[in-house]
Amino acid sequence: MTTENGKSIDEPISKPEGEAIEQGSRIAYYAWIGGLLFAIVFTLIIWALGPLLDPVIATLGPDLGASWYFWKLPARDFMVMLIVWSFYLSHQFAIWGAIYWAQKNLKMYRTNPTSGLTRYNWATIFINVVFIILHLIQTQIWFDGLAQDMPIWTSQGSVIVMLVIILIIEHPRRGFFMGRKMGKPMTAQVSGFFRRNHPYIIAWAIVYTFWFHPMAYDPQLLTGFFYMFLLFTQLSLAYTVVHLNRGWIVLLESFVGVHAFFVAVYNTIMSPSTSPDMWPMFATGFAFMFVFTYMYLFKVRREYRWGVFAIYFGALAWIYLPAELGGYGRGISYLMRLEFLWIPIILYLLAMLFAAIVYIYQKREGKTTE
Repeated sequence: MTTENGKSIDEPISKPEGEAIEQGSRIAYYAWIGGLLFAIVFTLIIWALGPLLDPVIATLGPDLGASWYFWKLPARDFMVMLIVWSFYLSHQFAIWGAIYWAQKNLKMYRTNPTSGLTRYNWATIFINVVFIILHLIQTQIWFDGLAQDMPIWTSQGSVIVMLVIILIIEHPRRGFFMGRKMGKPMTAQVSGFFRRNHPYIIAWAIVYTFWFHPMAYDPQLLTGFFYMFLLFTQLSLAYTVVHLNRGWIVLLESFVGVHAFFVAVYNTIMSPSTSPDMWPMFATGFAFMFVFTYMYLFKVRREYRWGVFAIYFGALAWIYLPAELGGYGRGISYLMRLEFLWIPIILYLLAMLFAAIVYIYQKREGKTTE
């Protein structure tokens, strides 16, 4: 296995300051498996403890639709929110501190990712596990998350920012659309800028979203927390070969679509009067991202890609085909409004906007040669 610059991950290298893990170890893979098992087990723990919150949930206000956040107490308690914000900020700055230390001391692993674990990995695994447990305890005692003080779009927006940044930093490996790379503003220097700085931004997106929601056992929240645990695993395994695994990265990008699809379907079933049937938009939108961008991270034969195209357009046709003809019967007006392109348009445009801002900055500072 090699890194992007062609160097073998098994080549011996000089250990960075503070590093004491052998390069030939495979413990990173075991930690990866452990992270997946933790995600499953802790999600089940949240579900098992969920009925204890039923008396609290019974006091929550009615669901008022997509712009309303249901899982927050009717009245804000100052001390409760002081505790929640203290936990969140402690978690956030602990992770940022670990990232700062790693960027100063683990520079060699940027081009030679280890299959062992660094001190950064051990530290972030410990930090995340501790604060995950604290969040569960905090929910059981006080319930409220950051949603009591912050609008729901901040949580949704943080995930969008994460997906957009991944589009930019993976641009050199898979291109922007159908494997084709963009020119300006998405230059090598711009991708490099985001690659160097993305740990801080993505760590904020993950930790903030994690503390936004209480650990209740509603199926929508359960799928979201399972996704958060996968993201924490990725965050904790930076500088290892796992962090750059192509299939793992695509899974993390794509799973947000699975979560969004589940939330849309569940909301429509439970609250048909206030939640419109929006699952086709999420399903086709995130599937579009996989078909036309994400899957190009894999080096596969063209015939397989054409097969994926056929499956996607076949599913698209079924969704909008009238029910009497064997389709799902989605209204043709939704197709005319191009709802299957809404999510891709947002992600692609934001990626170009972010790249343009950094490109202009670098050009003004004389840091670009392109």
